Amino acid sequence: MKILAIETSCDETAMAVVECNGGLNPPAGGPSYKVLRNIISSQIETHRPFGGVVPILAKREHIKNLAVVLHDLKLTEKEINDIDTIAVTVGPGLEPALLTGVDFAKELAK
Repeated sequence: MKILAIETSCDETAMAVVECNGGLNPPAGGPSYKVLRNIISSQIETHRPFGGVVPILAKREHIKNLAVVLHDLKLTEKEINDIDTIAVTVGPGLEPALLTGVDFAKELAK
């Protein structure tokens, strides 16, 4: 199974393509995971002047960065078609940031 994982809980926009093999209780002792691709976009410089993460700024940056990060994964059409499911962080985290990731995942799933 191949999973597109999306992370937007705070001040980093990240995506990965993860391959999962095995089941819950295979003879080998459980599933195995391999990260095939991973991209992280940091917002540190955006929040630095404020001395911490500003939730509404984090949301704005996620909106800007999600499509860019997905593009930077450089997935071929075949790799996109091989994605079995999309996983997205739903908590814990900053609510505006989390909802941005969830909305993006919903649109991708369509």
